[in-house]
Amino acid sequence: MIAPIQQTVSKLTSLLEIQYIYLLEIGEGSGSRSLFILLLGTSCPPLSKELSSNIDNIFQDMPNCLYRIFTFDYALGQLKGQNLFFVHGCARSNLVYSDPKLEADLFDHCDADELLLSKVHLNFKGKLDKIGSFMEGAVFFLEKGILSQSAFMLHQFIELLFRNMELIMMGKERKCHSIKEHQNFIKAFVPELGNLFDTETEEGRNLLKLLDDAYTATRHDTNYSINPEQIQYIREKADWLYKQVAQRFEDKLDSCRKKQDKQHVFKASDPMEARDPKKSIPNSNEKELLGRIKDFAHEHYELLKPYKRGLYKVELLCEGYLEVSFMISNLLKVCILAINSDDNYERLIPEPSHNIQEVLKYILELIPYEEMELLDKLKKVLQSENSNGTDFIKTS
Repeated sequence: MIAPIQQTVSKLTSLLEIQYIYLLEIGEGSGSRSLFILLLGTSCPPLSKELSSNIDNIFQDMPNCLYRIFTFDYALGQLKGQNLFFVHGCARSNLVYSDPKLEADLFDHCDADELLLSKVHLNFKGKLDKIGSFMEGAVFFLEKGILSQSAFMLHQFIELLFRNMELIMMGKERKCHSIKEHQNFIKAFVPELGNLFDTETEEGRNLLKLLDDAYTATRHDTNYSINPEQIQYIREKADWLYKQVAQRFEDKLDSCRKKQDKQHVFKASDPMEARDPKKSIPNSNEKELLGRIKDFAHEHYELLKPYKRGLYKVELLCEGYLEVSFMISNLLKVCILAINSDDNYERLIPEPSHNIQEVLKYILELIPYEEMELLDKLKKVLQSENSNGTDFIKTS
């Protein structure tokens, strides 16, 4: 480890109970900076103002360095939720410190292979599709001359883009409705987004205030006024922001794929294969074989969660109750389409193709990829045992 990095790590671990530290480069060219990702232990207390100040002091002499601090449980949950920030940032090649008291790598089960990256891409595309509906609403209300509602739709469009960009670039979103606060929050990590509306100019400040006021105006009977020219300017900014978010995501996903071509991002799921991929499974008795099968099952049986005796449940990721309602609504609409295919359903279901697409996405989420991989591994284990003289596969 390079001396300055080692010194920084030593200072950080003297202050905090840290399980992992990752270091990576973000940005390009003159805008390139180093990012430290710190994952704290579960027993680490919340950061006090004094402790936060001490951490800031460590990095104050390192102007090209940024840092993000998370609990290990949060990072693990985000990895399972396919947050690209952690899939990309917590790559084994970025690891510069792990707590020596840890008996095993707790990220051992994670592997940024093409299957995971495809899921990440599909999940993000679904989010962009939903966000895009707010721009469609903004255009609709603009054409109807309902400018306050158009401004509100633009506000929602921009807010959701910022929150997704924060997840991609910072690992965590700022849960607020102020576009001004989102700009300030992300500015250090993506400077151009921090200046989407230039607060150094009166025009920029006025437009930013109009945009933030639009969120409140639709919920309260306040006097709110905005003209078509201002709407159009905000819309241009929103379109530019959409392209930036999509491009940043694709760049980070592409970086993960390039790393995948060179090496595994995380340890192989089978430690024996990690040491020697070509090494065959050694002779073992039935007890050892059963133990390996149980390990595989624990690792790969993820789709069905225990519910009651003899029953299991399937869990779907969602952002909240509103998204669950959308899921239920889409499923019901598709059922209506299937049962009453000849009826006039346009009034209730204005976009049937979109609803069908959503249901197909849910079906993709239900495909048990991990369980299929388990079957392949079991087949190899049983074939190996059979070739070594233990006949576990009965043939007719």
